[in-house]
Amino acid sequence: MGSSLFGSKFATTMNYLDVPQFAARARLSPRPATGKLSDAFKIVAQILRLASTEEALLLASSWGRLHPDVLACALIGFWPRRLRPVVVLSGCMWEPNSGPRGLAEKLVIKLADRAICRYAVQSTEELTIFPELWGVDPAKLSLCLFCLSLSRQELTAADTQASPPSGDHIFAGGNSHRDYEPLLAVARQMPEHKFILATRLLDGRADLPPNVTAGQVSHRQFMDLLAGARANIIPIRQGLHRAVGQQTYLTSMWFGRPTIVTDTLGVRDHLRNGKTGLIVDGSPQSYMRALEWVLDPGHQAQLARLTAAARRDVQKRFTRENHANCLLKVLDQAVGAASLNAAATGRNFYRSRSSD
Repeated sequence: MGSSLFGSKFATTMNYLDVPQFAARARLSPRPATGKLSDAFKIVAQILRLASTEEALLLASSWGRLHPDVLACALIGFWPRRLRPVVVLSGCMWEPNSGPRGLAEKLVIKLADRAICRYAVQSTEELTIFPELWGVDPAKLSLCLFCLSLSRQELTAADTQASPPSGDHIFAGGNSHRDYEPLLAVARQMPEHKFILATRLLDGRADLPPNVTAGQVSHRQFMDLLAGARANIIPIRQGLHRAVGQQTYLTSMWFGRPTIVTDTLGVRDHLRNGKTGLIVDGSPQSYMRALEWVLDPGHQAQLARLTAAARRDVQKRFTRENHANCLLKVLDQAVGAASLNAAATGRNFYRSRSSD
């Protein structure tokens, strides 16, 4: 790997190769496209092979149902310390389950934590909540706020449009940790407005108000509905222990649409209430007040300033480049700490895993 401590090469399962600084250092271990259960075990095997030859790994925390990167860390945790690579785990962290599944999760995280040198979390609150919840050392945590996840093709296509497609609907979408019940209550009180809810969570419901259309849509349809909405609502469930929904509300902000988000972990890291979006408490009354303000003709000049500021904020602060560079910084800090620890114990960092 060379003798340079910072800026060294590493292997990763996270694809930020469109960022030059990242691509110059990263060796990507691609994931299978199908997402089958068998693919998870293939990924575990790939990571273990990389761990036996690479000095540093940057892994994803929550890809797939089985989280194979975490499972690989649990296995690496059984290796002698001198044989383990430096491991940084990044991404959406986990919402704990109850019962036997919850106990199994805690055991896997406890084992994986032995191999993980740094966790890059996506909200300020998680710096405190995550170590308390999962029993890890708070000193292992670093903050890397998330980014706009649109592809370059989607960004280019949207930028070439004179303005986003115009619609007459209020939009909410997503499946992960969403709560649509308060929005249904709002829709019943606002029958003159059309609500489109792009989610499978309401499948089979026979009690939807007549002004509500609900159901899963394609990615392209989701983007079009988000870009053309009179207002976008991200109804995140309360009481979570991890950040959720950043992709949706950052995309809404980038499209320059009024964005209303439940006050949960990470939201205030990414939105400034009343300046780049509206943060509500998740009750029907809070959604109603926010929508009434957005739809009031007397607020349109103020609303235009808010949505313009939101788009600028995303373009400046929440880019893939910024997020990837933050990950590189965390990785370098982890490598630096490992090198200092090796020096303190009289070992050569770059040879400590192959000299025995």
